[in-house]
Amino acid sequence: MKNNYQSRFVSTSASEKIEQITADMQGYLTGIRQKSEKKFVGVMHPVVPQELLYAAGLHPFRLFPFPGEPITAAHAHLHTATSSVFRAIWDQVLKERYPFMDAVVLPESCETVTYFARGWRYNRPHDFVATIAGVRFSKTGNALKFFCRELEALAKTFEKFSGTNISADSLAQAIDIYNKNRELIRNIYDLRKSESLPLSGLEMLKAIMTSHIMDKEENNRLLQTYLDELKNREKHPAPKVRLMVSGPCITDFRLLETLEAAGALVVIDDTNIGSRSFFFNVDDDPNQFMALARAYNTIPCPFCFSAENRLTHLINMAKEYRVDGLVFALERGCEGEKMDFPYLEKEITTKTKLPVLFIDTEYLCDMAPIRTRIDAFIESLI
Repeated sequence: MKNNYQSRFVSTSASEKIEQITADMQGYLTGIRQKSEKKFVGVMHPVVPQELLYAAGLHPFRLFPFPGEPITAAHAHLHTATSSVFRAIWDQVLKERYPFMDAVVLPESCETVTYFARGWRYNRPHDFVATIAGVRFSKTGNALKFFCRELEALAKTFEKFSGTNISADSLAQAIDIYNKNRELIRNIYDLRKSESLPLSGLEMLKAIMTSHIMDKEENNRLLQTYLDELKNREKHPAPKVRLMVSGPCITDFRLLETLEAAGALVVIDDTNIGSRSFFFNVDDDPNQFMALARAYNTIPCPFCFSAENRLTHLINMAKEYRVDGLVFALERGCEGEKMDFPYLEKEITTKTKLPVLFIDTEYLCDMAPIRTRIDAFIESLI
């Protein structure tokens, strides 16, 4: 297994390594878990500060479904109207597709994730399942203090799990490593502001996905090399259409492929997997837990950020990246995103005159009807 792992993930450039890892993320995680002495912790949603887990000597990674396997086992546990992404994750957990996962953190986020911790523990009593009350929708001082206490409790939980004390020094080091990771990814995003871009939206998504699963220090080295490669790469011709994509956990490469095959280029995103996870930093504060709480309090996700604040955020990004249209790719079971959409569509089209396309997506959805709508939308913008 180790020989196969080593042969499959050997590359001569950063871009090649990113392609190799994202072509088989399950195999990559399985391989590095076999070589690592760390325990691996799956994390749902960007609202969980992974720095706490990293400081406890753990390997956090973001949970998402591996593509290509239909949902079957999860139908007995979750209604088909719930999030298909989480149903797919749970389906693959039941089928033992995450042999590298030693624990999981389920925060308050969408209703499915928030209320399924008991279901997870009931069906898999030997799994280590941690929960955390998420960022508060109300941005008050008391709400911030509440979240800070939740982070302190989460730290104690994983100190017991890992057998490692989270010291001020280890947490400061973890914060520095994660801040560097976010900075590198933002630097790559900055390259997409130019008229001619050195990478596509699909390439950006793949680079992001490596950050979600790799050891952060190793990923920082990879991203720095990738950034250097991009600065010396021949740029794509100026795109006819520059798009922003907004939505929850968009990990389906086919969506980006379809948008860019139609003649557009995705230059910026507003997604949980993408910019929402990286467009902030944790400041240097002696109260490290409060610094983490303040930083993660700014994540512009609909379950913890008002539609009015999201509107301002989206309009500012649209201006900064000079987009010609917005695509809201909203998962069918993600009610938080869908409740905000009518307001956002109306205000964006009124205040910016930017065209908006709504796409209803699901895990392993049929791309044919989506492709037809995308083609028509892009054609209207050219």
